[in-house]
Amino acid sequence: MQLIKRLIPFATFTLIVLAALTPQRVYSQYSDSTIKEINERLIELHECRQKQKLYIQLAKSDSSTIHRQEELINTLIFANEQQQVKVKRYRNYSFMTSAILILAIIL
Repeated sequence: MQLIKRLIPFATFTLIVLAALTPQRVYSQYSDSTIKEINERLIELHECRQKQKLYIQLAKSDSSTIHRQEELINTLIFANEQQQVKVKRYRNYSFMTSAILILAIIL
């Protein structure tokens, strides 16, 4: 008799625990929409990472292009300054030779 009194609560408790621990097969639209949204976010993250790699490569190539253009600009500025010096020197020579020619014609 005592065994039956102990066995009945133990059996009911065991059945309750088993019922609580069995996986539920209820369809949940909320979980499906959440999983779908998570998957969409993961796809967006993957696309962003691919774009980030591309942007890093573009930034490196743009940086090297800007550096080359800066060197070219500095070279052109130096060449322009040299040309301006030559033009000033030519003007001075031409003024002096014109003045000497006029003096030679007058005398």
